[in-house]
Amino acid sequence: MYPPALLVLLLLLTGDHPRRLVLAYFSGAALMVVCAGLVALTLLTDTGATTQDSKSASGGVQIAVGLALLGLAAWLWKRRARDPGKPVSEEGARPGRIALWSQRATASQKWSFALGLAMFLPSPLYLLAVQHIANSGSPARSNVLAVLICAMTVLIFVECTVLALFVKPGSVAAGLGRTQGWLARNGWTLGAIVAFAAAVYALAQGLDALI
Repeated sequence: MYPPALLVLLLLLTGDHPRRLVLAYFSGAALMVVCAGLVALTLLTDTGATTQDSKSASGGVQIAVGLALLGLAAWLWKRRARDPGKPVSEEGARPGRIALWSQRATASQKWSFALGLAMFLPSPLYLLAVQHIANSGSPARSNVLAVLICAMTVLIFVECTVLALFVKPGSVAAGLGRTQGWLARNGWTLGAIVAFAAAVYALAQGLDALI
């Protein structure tokens, strides 16, 4: 999870019905992550873009994902140097689309659901994980289960927040605030490093499959 997605959770906790809002946010996020993973898995297997069907096609997909991860790493690295409180331009001084959606989401479960969908669009790193599942050669049921487990990992922060709201609601906002503060300082750098490492791995695997 990257910092803005966690910040949305904090904003939802300020709503009149935080449990309902967070559950709606989680539902949207889970729907997006699970469906995107299953669709990607289906496309990879049905088009023969796996190592079992075609090493060259699989390698091409890995190279494409690797290049996307390089772009993501560059964007995250550039973002890390920006002061979180300073807009990138005069237009940035006005509330952004996500900020406006977040304000609406604090009063509407439908908007919370829509924001969950938007904030958890599949990343290249997630798609790379799905491709590795497709390349495993395991039965279809095992691959679907692996995608679901991968999706649960992506959603871990939201899952923990939902659980905490029912077990120990008083400590949720403080805990998320500390986590958000740490991510605001280190999240972009950590994300850039992870994305770059994954890009190198994906490009190496892709080139190896093509050679």
